[in-house]
Amino acid sequence: MYISIERNSKGTLEIDEKILSKIIEFDVTSNSVGYKSIEASVSIHQETNLFIVVRVHTIEKGKFSMDGVKVASIINESIYKTLRIKPKNIAFAFIK
Repeated sequence: MYISIERNSKGTLEIDEKILSKIIEFDVTSNSVGYKSIEASVSIHQETNLFIVVRVHTIEKGKFSMDGVKVASIINESIYKTLRIKPKNIAFAFIK
């Protein structure tokens, strides 16, 4: 599925959701330790409200380490550089 964003009178910018998910997954994996897998879901509503859910599957209790505030700010920065939109919400779900 593509995310369409109105840019100017020349047309719209279309970005595949998978690309944004891969950017987010890279940001999380490079700043965390002890995970089994990481999945990111991105949805946009009314062209300006961007919502992100990051699912982190951990290896076992006590082995996972991540600075949530730092990762959220890195994701904010990456998405803003890509789309010029600040995410409305970034949620982390930790699954054992």
